[in-house]
Amino acid sequence: MAGKTLTQQVNAVLATLSEDIKNNKLELPSPPDILIKIRQIAATPNSTADDISDLVKQDPHISGRLIKVANCALFGGRQHVSSVKSAVARLGFSRVQNLIIGLSIAQNMMKSKTQGLEDYLEQSWHRSNQVAAISCVLAQQKSSIDPEQALLAGMVHNIGTLPLILRLHHITELKDNPKVLKMVADVVIPKLYPKAGKLVMESWNFSPAIVSIALSHCDLTRETKDSITLDDIVAIAHYLTTFSDYTDIHSGSKEVTESAIFKKFWSSREEAEKELQTYRDEIEQMKHDITN
Repeated sequence: MAGKTLTQQVNAVLATLSEDIKNNKLELPSPPDILIKIRQIAATPNSTADDISDLVKQDPHISGRLIKVANCALFGGRQHVSSVKSAVARLGFSRVQNLIIGLSIAQNMMKSKTQGLEDYLEQSWHRSNQVAAISCVLAQQKSSIDPEQALLAGMVHNIGTLPLILRLHHITELKDNPKVLKMVADVVIPKLYPKAGKLVMESWNFSPAIVSIALSHCDLTRETKDSITLDDIVAIAHYLTTFSDYTDIHSGSKEVTESAIFKKFWSSREEAEKELQTYRDEIEQMKHDITN
């Protein structure tokens, strides 16, 4: 890329990665080992809570976060649980499976070697946790969708940033110029991460309901059903995190607040602000529990 202007460099990378995604040639990260193992347990007849507990105990970080989530009011945490086995018993297998997958993917993202783009990856991780927390609370408060499914969907909604960051990290000409690398990332990743995310989710064998989140979360103009869907929840959560304060709806774009999807949740900006203020403590607690 020597001798090219910044615009030319950006366009060249954008064109190359777009072609790779279109032709399914983008190198995708491998799924975390725990994701594979938990699915193996799920597919094994007569598997027990002990099997899941023994697996989770191998990772202290995920164990600790799982226990914190199990104690959240959203999951009926009236009596405190202090062990993985008790958390599994409280949450049930389906919820635990989704939570472990989400937590392991988030953890896996932060372990990636991305010299020069560490800040970008950390921002993406925090964004996924924020969207996940808002999605979880909205699912519980505004729909009949399981909160833990919404939590997982929020955690993986922007997973397409990971293969793009890893790819940019391996372009020698960019790696040698951190300033240009960051500028290229700022243009390329927002444009391509949804399609890259779809490839990752399909490669990791997520359900169609989760795979659809990769593209639907950033499209408020799509057709939607009368009832609130998982796609709607993550889309609203995603756009709320683009505001300076997700409870300050008046600081946000009218494109969001006047969309048909937004109006499935709230009839006005004032109603949205009032409700979101009452949800803030639960959202912040959930974000804390899945982040720390």
